[in-house]
Amino acid sequence: MAAVQQRARRRLVEQWLLLTVRTLLIAMVVLAVAEPYIERAGFAYAPGKSVHHVLVFDGSYSMGYKPTEKTRFERAKELARRIVEESPQGDAFSLVLMSSSPHVVVGTPALEPRAVIDEIGALQMPDTIANLPAAITSIRRLMKNARRENPRLTRQKVYFLTDLQRETWAPKLSAADAAEFRRKTEELAQMAALVLIDLGHPQAENLAITNLQTTDPLTMVGHNVPLVVDLKNFGRQSLDAQPVELFVDGRRIQRKTTNVPPGGTASVKFSYRFDSPGDHVIEVSAIGDALEVDNHRFLAVPVRRSVRHILCVDGRPSGRPFHGAADYLAVALAPGDDPTGAATMQADIVTESALLERNLNEYECLFLCNVAQFTASEARVLDTYLQGGGSLVIFLGDRVLADRYNRELGVSGQGRAGGPRILPARVGPVVNQPQFQLDPRDFRHPVLHSFRGRGQASLLKTPVFKYYKLDIPKNSPSKTVLAIANGDPLVVEQPVHRGHVFLIATSAEPAWTAMPLWPSFVPLVREIVSWCAAGRLQQQNITVGQPLEVSMARPNAEIPPSILSPDGRSHPARPHGEGDFTTLSYANTLQSGVYVVRLGPPIDRTQTFAANVDTAESNLTQVDPEELRNEVWPGIPFLHQTSWQDSGETAVGSPNREGTRLHVGLLYAALGLLFLETFLGWKWGYHGGSGKTWNMRKHKPKTPNP
Repeated sequence: MAAVQQRARRRLVEQWLLLTVRTLLIAMVVLAVAEPYIERAGFAYAPGKSVHHVLVFDGSYSMGYKPTEKTRFERAKELARRIVEESPQGDAFSLVLMSSSPHVVVGTPALEPRAVIDEIGALQMPDTIANLPAAITSIRRLMKNARRENPRLTRQKVYFLTDLQRETWAPKLSAADAAEFRRKTEELAQMAALVLIDLGHPQAENLAITNLQTTDPLTMVGHNVPLVVDLKNFGRQSLDAQPVELFVDGRRIQRKTTNVPPGGTASVKFSYRFDSPGDHVIEVSAIGDALEVDNHRFLAVPVRRSVRHILCVDGRPSGRPFHGAADYLAVALAPGDDPTGAATMQADIVTESALLERNLNEYECLFLCNVAQFTASEARVLDTYLQGGGSLVIFLGDRVLADRYNRELGVSGQGRAGGPRILPARVGPVVNQPQFQLDPRDFRHPVLHSFRGRGQASLLKTPVFKYYKLDIPKNSPSKTVLAIANGDPLVVEQPVHRGHVFLIATSAEPAWTAMPLWPSFVPLVREIVSWCAAGRLQQQNITVGQPLEVSMARPNAEIPPSILSPDGRSHPARPHGEGDFTTLSYANTLQSGVYVVRLGPPIDRTQTFAANVDTAESNLTQVDPEELRNEVWPGIPFLHQTSWQDSGETAVGSPNREGTRLHVGLLYAALGLLFLETFLGWKWGYHGGSGKTWNMRKHKPKTPNP
């Protein structure tokens, strides 16, 4: 009886051991499958394994596309909130806005979900394009800092919430930049799992206003201003009777319709006459599609009553009429037969000593006629004048010392270190070979546009007896406006600082050329002045993201100006600079529309700027994920999703999979328990014949014979 009882107890222990092994086997399999749900519930399986989520919002304005009641950007914010809310407790988050210049909204990993959700809710989509290479650089830097400051964040994921628009995701880069971009992306993929959440639509339709301009460089009171509006259809459907509306200073003026073919363009022309001087705003609108921001375009137009602030410096004044170059220029600027009945341009004539005596800030354009040479002080004054937005027109002549010009004024791309670089070309020797034919270079420069088709014969047959040979440096931004028939430049133009410089190789008096006596002289001079005076038009119309700048005289530098943005908010700004001018620069032009700079007493004036979107972003064509995988990011692992799915998976091949290997260990343990259960069952006889089980009643020992 004692032996029977002892064997029964041993059998009971064996059965409990087998039951424990089999129960653990089932538990291991269940836990391995349930790992993502355990993490989501906030039960960490090991210390130091929290995840750092980097949420990257595509800030290009194509994310404003609104196919339903919500824009792509609003959907991105909803998904980002879900990622934060459904992530396990202990995870950290960072936010990056990918725009023309990446903006790190939350850099230091935030552990409080509510604070991150509040930041997501406060995000605003800019009207810029997105710079993917710059964003990759910022994200890498952010993650390196996070690893250094938070060692426990060993796992990292980067979510790109984007529409995969081609302009952003297939950037046009040089070979060197493309190699650098790929290298940095590979490093990022080694640091974190990359997840692309695709919010785009393959067949998105879009119409955009790609251009709004006036064909006149200078807008005058009482003159009709011709306006040209260009539209482009980026979709596959024809847009018939597309309405286009004209607004001036917020008032609706005119409405026209046009047909825009699929993938094609169309132009609409308007005309408007301003009755008052000052800054005015023109807006055109072509509403009707799901992307609103590029259906509007703005133009800030400074309207003049006259252009009287012109200074002519005569290098050889004679005291007798028409014995100096400045006299011919004065008549050209204010001819007696002005068809308007009032001279819109008038010049003050002074000697060269006035360069240091006059306040050049009062003049929009400065003519230098046959001035022999310049001192270092005069060169600095002219350079400062150009920094303030003024323009120079330099006529050469028999008194000019070419070496002093080149040395003191400096040549673009050359010149001494630290000195001014004013001249658009190097002044060479005098050419004493009469020429009787000019080359207008296909009338490409705006100064010559008015000569195309009318008056061009008079211009092209202008006799030139002497001229200086001008040498334009290689890779110079200088443009040849007018050339001699033999190819030598006669008129060269170049933007310098905030102004323009025109260099004319001959004189403004009949000794070297018949140009001052020719019918084309008056319109040529006036077109040059108009082009120079219209510099404000170019400076007051910028692209979204480009800083706006206003130059002021130094005595007014301490006046605190303010800037009114398109959303109606006022922003303080402080000027900065050295010398006679100070510059107010405002870089936060991330919204399209009208910006107004307000300068307080004693200036008491406003200046209007118009910021327009870069219409390259208006093409909503997507990059196919396979194209992205094979061409843009070849060999770089990433996961492509059309919505957020917290499956616990990361990109195939990503090293971050090592951070989530609990299920692997559990499955290995289950396999080991399976082998152990088989061995124990064999050893104790519970896996013998077909009729054998581990039921205690089937294995009850027989009572031995006495």
